[in-house]
Amino acid sequence: MFICWLASGTFKNIPNIIKENPITVFGITFCCLLLIGILYSPAPLFESLGFFKKYRPLLFIPIVLSLTKGRGNVPKNIVNALLFGYLVVLINAYLVHFNLLAPNIYSVKRSGGGFLVIFAYLVLQRVVQEKSHRFLWTIFFLVLCYDIFFILNTRTGWLIFIGLTLLFVVQHFPLKKQGIVLALIVCLGLGIFYTSKSVEQRVKLTIDNLKIYNPVKKDSRTSVGLRLDWYQNSIDLIKEKPLFGYGTGSYQLVQKKLITGTSTVAASDPHNEFLLTVVQIGFVGCTVLLLFLFEPMIRSRKLLLLKQRQQAFALQATVLFLVIGCFFNSWLLSMIPSHIFSFLVVAFYPIRTNQEHIDAS
Repeated sequence: MFICWLASGTFKNIPNIIKENPITVFGITFCCLLLIGILYSPAPLFESLGFFKKYRPLLFIPIVLSLTKGRGNVPKNIVNALLFGYLVVLINAYLVHFNLLAPNIYSVKRSGGGFLVIFAYLVLQRVVQEKSHRFLWTIFFLVLCYDIFFILNTRTGWLIFIGLTLLFVVQHFPLKKQGIVLALIVCLGLGIFYTSKSVEQRVKLTIDNLKIYNPVKKDSRTSVGLRLDWYQNSIDLIKEKPLFGYGTGSYQLVQKKLITGTSTVAASDPHNEFLLTVVQIGFVGCTVLLLFLFEPMIRSRKLLLLKQRQQAFALQATVLFLVIGCFFNSWLLSMIPSHIFSFLVVAFYPIRTNQEHIDAS
């Protein structure tokens, strides 16, 4: 990708790209802090570099923005490509689910795919936008919903679905109708809870995990308890080095020292992007991360003022999906959600000219 970018000559656009798209500044700054963190990290150099490399999608954003500048069909092509890719994976999942195909790596890897829920929002947006194909998009949306609630075991995904649903209601319905719509959604939610074994079992398991969790012993072996143990470990570590943290790639090493002699399970990361960031590059790094996530919301307001409602709404949904995911997983560290976010930002973040929007249609 980097070689093709250099060969295209569009790297010359980078100064303007950075000037026009402030999110790139925060993404690059965050990566620079990770690079600096390598210098004082107690982790071996190859581990620190390997950790840093996982955040490369943040650097894809300015590169792809420079490659696609002035091309009005890019946003629609990006979304279509991602939806088509998801459709292929979805067909495989349904074949496995109904025992028409043996379980394979594609079906196993997606089992906790909360990052896939953003596609349900994008399809629902197509239902609103494309009246001529509304029936087909509605069918696609229902197929996605069945997959999310009846096939996937993804508590994070269900929370994201709830968050994006509430966002969609606020975006598309006047205040007087929001109460009625929300009441209908609650009824549908109850229906899903009592008909989906996956949802019912996972919710009950979560409640049981919380009931038996012991915050003093920190010896949990449940999925929820492990996360809570790791969160407490992270807070203890942050208290010692709050400003700049322990360095890039250091979490596993410093957590292991902290839990020596205890029954706490070791982890490669705390399954929370914000805590992971503070532990490794301090509150300085976390501040940059928060600015990276907050700035698109400012951009969405500008898009609304320019009457680019659907683009603004999609940008808001893209940020919300990542923020919720980062509270329960290290999604910028994970390959698939970080790539999805980076390319959706390229689709929805830029302020395009009227001609570009005309070309895109």
